Amino acid sequence: MINPSDYMRYSNVISRKYNFHYQEFNEKLQHFIEACVQCGASIKGPLFYSLNNVPKNKWVAVEFFIPVKEDIIDVKRGMYFHSYFSIEGMVSTCLHHNYREDTEKAYAMLLHATEQNDLQQVTPFFHVISGDETLQYTFIKLGVVGLKEQS
Repeated sequence: MINPSDYMRYSNVISRKYNFHYQEFNEKLQHFIEACVQCGASIKGPLFYSLNNVPKNKWVAVEFFIPVKEDIIDVKRGMYFHSYFSIEGMVSTCLHHNYREDTEKAYAMLLHATEQNDLQQVTPFFHVISGDETLQYTFIKLGVVGLKEQS
């Protein structure tokens, strides 16, 4: 199921870009979270990330993001602090079972919905990780604009 009118709005967000082999995902994610904590950040979540390339030879370009409680924080080199992070006009879907197997299907569904509704993709795919230890789910989101809006 596609949500045709989604958005992302967060305040006080730390981010960092990484390029790595997809099998290093958990290691890089842990590194990012530890770096945020070392900066004195109090994580309020949810963690999200953007997939900024079409993976070639299993290498990915990812930017991790995490909202924190602090209004101002000194971050380490290579990290960024955003007072606000907002993307309006997104389409999305939710994955809650076979995340690894269903991610490509979710991408295809979102791209199909974009095409069918005369929309244009304007952001990379975002993955918003939510839930708790008993039920985890991920929202896959894509920023879009109407082709008429671009004219």
